Amino acid sequence: MTKIGAGGIALTGEEIAVETGDGIRLNAMLYRPSMAASGPRPAVILCPGGVGTGMFEIVEWLAGPLRDAGFVALTMNWRSGLPDHDPDDVSAGIDWLRAQPGVDGSRIGVMGMSRGGNAALRATARDQRIKACVTFGAVTDLLQQAQGVKDYAPGRYRMFLDWLGSPEENADRYRAVSAITEAAKIRQPLLLVHGQHDMHSPPEQSLWMNEAVRAGGNGESRVEIVPMMCHYGDVIPNHFGFDRLRSIIIPFLIERL
Repeated sequence: MTKIGAGGIALTGEEIAVETGDGIRLNAMLYRPSMAASGPRPAVILCPGGVGTGMFEIVEWLAGPLRDAGFVALTMNWRSGLPDHDPDDVSAGIDWLRAQPGVDGSRIGVMGMSRGGNAALRATARDQRIKACVTFGAVTDLLQQAQGVKDYAPGRYRMFLDWLGSPEENADRYRAVSAITEAAKIRQPLLLVHGQHDMHSPPEQSLWMNEAVRAGGNGESRVEIVPMMCHYGDVIPNHFGFDRLRSIIIPFLIERL
């Protein structure tokens, strides 16, 4: 049954719950392939952004089309508004998927937006069961980002203060939850998609991450910059570019999974 979510967005997945290894239940939404498929299907975990626990609406634009392309797609709420356990939640999603009939546990990928991109990258560095990773508008170096917005975007700087504390006083904490800290561990195929005019998380966040991953010896990492696009998939002057994003992301996942 279709559910109307925030902003009038139709949610077309099935509401379920995923339990983590330490007994926490995460709200989740599952998208099973609607077309007849032979054999177990590849799966993709979709990681939402934000400083809360996440919204399914944020990734509906990709979850439904992935299902239609023959993937099992799963998106989850985070256990906390803080990012410390985000990779653990992704791994819990992998545990759950691998136990499901119709899922090929050897073909699981992850895709994340903004904070979710950071989470997807951290999970990829730690969990070799992830076979491919895609991000869109990922914040990969939270320390740099917090320090960088201090003068030109005071409101966003205050958001960081409320979220992780002062970057000057808590630099080690920022580094601990930043994907770029673990870049050298990522060996899987990686696609970092970023809007050219993203002012929330500038494209340099993906460019720096790509450089760090490749410096660690991974030659299967690349960046795709989308012209005129901003942080939420919005395109100057007045529309959203989800079709363009899907045309980049879905073929990569089909090829790699």
